[in-house]
Amino acid sequence: MDFMDVSKKRVTVRKFAQVPVEDEKIQKILEAGRWSPTAVNGQPQRILVLNTLENLARVREFCSFGYDKKYVELAEECEDKSHGKLNFYYGAPLVLFVAYDKDACWTHPQSGKSSGETDATIVATHMMLEAASLDLGSVWISYFDEEKARSLLKLPENWQPVCMLYIGYPAEDFVPNTKLGCHRKPLNETCFYNAVPAGKEEI
Repeated sequence: MDFMDVSKKRVTVRKFAQVPVEDEKIQKILEAGRWSPTAVNGQPQRILVLNTLENLARVREFCSFGYDKKYVELAEECEDKSHGKLNFYYGAPLVLFVAYDKDACWTHPQSGKSSGETDATIVATHMMLEAASLDLGSVWISYFDEEKARSLLKLPENWQPVCMLYIGYPAEDFVPNTKLGCHRKPLNETCFYNAVPAGKEEI
């Protein structure tokens, strides 16, 4: 499959079939992350694979928040009507918890900034695209209670959480969310050749 076809095939899925992701597909997704570029090939990413009922229940726990109507208006799937809360776990059978080891990152010699978050983000992106190529749906999650996640998952102190990928087969009645839109801006609004055009200095 052409790369652009994979890119366009990837859509945000918030409703998953209750079917486990096959081990061979999980391995392919993890391999895609393993071959991702990282600064000076430091490979500081740390991926915690969560696919047991016990661990998925933990994910649900640290993704629960107080009710906020604006999120429900954007994605009805997050409304936990029985508890009057928001819950940003959508029943995915596989969760990849993406972090980086703060002791394994390259540090920019001028700014002192760590490469960890960028490295982990690149890895997560590659894994998400590989999932799409395998006919799996996914959603990128960064809204979770980090301290609760640290406690429930017993993360080492030097692991810095970045995001989670929920992965699985889309439910039969899954429909892409049109409220958030699926269009892309034309290139001339986001890409500029050789110089910032007049009036775009704030970008």
